[in-house]
Amino acid sequence: MDFTGPFEEISGTLEALAKAEELGKIIVYTPPEKRHGPETCGYMEEGIIKGYYTGKDCHIFSSYPVFSCYPQNSREISFHKEKEEQIVKNCLRKGKEAGKPPQKPVDSRRNGSWKKQKEKTPFPEEYTLRPAVQADASAMASIYCQGFQFYPTPLHMESYLLKTMYSNALYLLVEKQGKIVSLASAEMDPENGSAEITDCLTVPSERGKGLMKELIVALEKELSARNFLSAYTLCRASSYGINTAFASLGYAYTGRLVNNCRIGRGFEDMNIWCKMLK
Repeated sequence: MDFTGPFEEISGTLEALAKAEELGKIIVYTPPEKRHGPETCGYMEEGIIKGYYTGKDCHIFSSYPVFSCYPQNSREISFHKEKEEQIVKNCLRKGKEAGKPPQKPVDSRRNGSWKKQKEKTPFPEEYTLRPAVQADASAMASIYCQGFQFYPTPLHMESYLLKTMYSNALYLLVEKQGKIVSLASAEMDPENGSAEITDCLTVPSERGKGLMKELIVALEKELSARNFLSAYTLCRASSYGINTAFASLGYAYTGRLVNNCRIGRGFEDMNIWCKMLK
């Protein structure tokens, strides 16, 4: 995620570590001026996060070491490429047909507090959108545990949710008649002014009602009020619903990370969607 000095000096160490730990993928985040390092070492660029470094783009490079524990296929092979390409094309076409003009940046002086924003959420009476609090952690962990067989972070642990809730993550949720039915978070990087919108989940009975879109919009408004410059997400390439949500809100598709993390039933491709907030 961060390195100093020539990348060539640490490339050998990374390869040795990957071999020792039997790791199938090495991922490198780098600003434009350092991208020549991974390129020289044979890494492949898989995508870009726009505005990641205080408005400057981040280039994501990957290397796929092949060891004896992967006798048939390397992690670099996408097994659902055609389906995932079609999902992106459909999402982009749907977003274009909607013809929504780009959202204007939120004036943090006029929209600086959550209380001023929540009254504008166009939910039916039985739904409530609000920030998560400490008392929600147990129910949130239970919902995440039911929704994801695997996940890159331990969302099923109440202790993890509480730790991140009071450090770098902003969790928002939707309740229906007092029960949580949809959740999402923004993992914030104040130093760089960027945030990852992640941990998106709606319970099966409430999907297709636009709840996730409202959560994303609410997160954007709060991030803008806190003077963040950009937002991005790494979402499951095989999920039409979540890709459609970001595409319809003006996010730009900027790449796909192949077999990037364990989520759902195993290693999955992740699409990158980005949006400048300022």
